[in-house]
Amino acid sequence: MINTKFLKIYALAFLSVIVSACSNNAVAPKDPNPNDTTHTPTDTTKTTIDTVAFSNIHSCMGIAADAMPDDDYYMTKPQFVLSYNRFKNVPNWVSWNLNASWYGDAERRTGNFITDRSLPAGWYQVTHGDYTNSGYDRGHMVRSEERTASRADNDSTFLMTNILAQYNDMNAGPWGKLENYCEDLCKDQNKELYLIAGGIFSAKPTLLNEKVAVPDECFKIVIILERGQRLKDVTSATRVIAVKMPNVKGIRTNDWKMYRTSVDEIEQLTGYDFLKNIGKFAQDSLEMKVDAL
Repeated sequence: MINTKFLKIYALAFLSVIVSACSNNAVAPKDPNPNDTTHTPTDTTKTTIDTVAFSNIHSCMGIAADAMPDDDYYMTKPQFVLSYNRFKNVPNWVSWNLNASWYGDAERRTGNFITDRSLPAGWYQVTHGDYTNSGYDRGHMVRSEERTASRADNDSTFLMTNILAQYNDMNAGPWGKLENYCEDLCKDQNKELYLIAGGIFSAKPTLLNEKVAVPDECFKIVIILERGQRLKDVTSATRVIAVKMPNVKGIRTNDWKMYRTSVDEIEQLTGYDFLKNIGKFAQDSLEMKVDAL
């Protein structure tokens, strides 16, 4: 049996360190260097509180929480931060930083997706095979292309804790088109992005292999700043993209802009409070916005 008291203490410690590290006065980590082995450790699946010092760049806008702490197991990787749901066997959300330096020449991983062995002992650990012949893609939250500065970076996106079941029409359609748009923002417009993505589930979701929950919709929140800007630079005028896309067939040709919504609506549907580290006035304003560009 899992010691839930330990998990709650772990979560509180994680939140305390993140909030401290991500304060407006904190010195942000330097842009990732693909030749820096401290940025891309050999063991990309290792998850300890020691990695928070780097991972704060991925969650400076706030660690999202809901009213059910037992389904939030916070995990930090050098490439992203996530909340894992041990009942649904999927991430509740994944949070990450993105700018042009995260893109490189590393080739996309081939072979099976990676079981995340850093989950607590006794928890089910999702495998590549749980999705085989299911009719669903192994849908990345942090896109493979967004972590190509090194081999280890790219491998990290294939961890099953970064994956949700997505119909290919959504994954290769509007979801992929928004990923391409984010890439253009980084490479062509030199923007600094802070992203959060996850699933929206029914009370009794479809299960793959009787274990892995399938979302009815997928959401993504994108905070758009100028390159090098951080939490302290966010204002009520900052551009925010929020989308929720139905996880269905038949939408491959649809534009991602069809699915724009507000952060407020995503919060209502998921129960999570996002962007908590942003000042209240700016946060309230940003969460009501529906992107129109």
